[in-house]
Amino acid sequence: MQSRREVQRERSRGTSKRMIRDLLILIILIFLVGWSIYAVGNHPKAEAERQATTIAKRYANLKTRTDFYIYNRENTYYTVAGKNNKGQRILVIVPQKNGSVRVVKQSTGLTEQQALAQVKSNEHPKRVLKAVPGIFNDKVVWEVTYLNSKGNLCYDLINFKTGSYVQQINNL
Repeated sequence: MQSRREVQRERSRGTSKRMIRDLLILIILIFLVGWSIYAVGNHPKAEAERQATTIAKRYANLKTRTDFYIYNRENTYYTVAGKNNKGQRILVIVPQKNGSVRVVKQSTGLTEQQALAQVKSNEHPKRVLKAVPGIFNDKVVWEVTYLNSKGNLCYDLINFKTGSYVQQINNL
């Protein structure tokens, strides 16, 4: 016959095991829900990237992809950066909806780093958020998004070929 203490210890061990099991189930459920939300939320971007890359391979002989950008202004454009079959660095700009695919050699204009350096030099941002290529007024541009010294959101559009400012939107 077991003493009361032994019975209490066994119950205590059973309760501890159940708590550990329940905690593990909860952690697994949280992970699965988080992963599901991420997968569903990221699906449109992943699909756009896949389609733009396929188009870039077909129309611009893209061989290696180095980057992918999404530009949202008047229209949405997906840009695939990489090298073509001649080893030239290119940007392939694909409109989300109607329009023609544009292929530009990166050597004919500003690089992402040059556009960023220009904004940093001229505007002294607190933090740069992103730089993406796109089309504005039928010209290829770099859109640099940053927080100014006051912490306000700003957008600078820089002409890809000339490096001149096309538009600046400050203090949003």
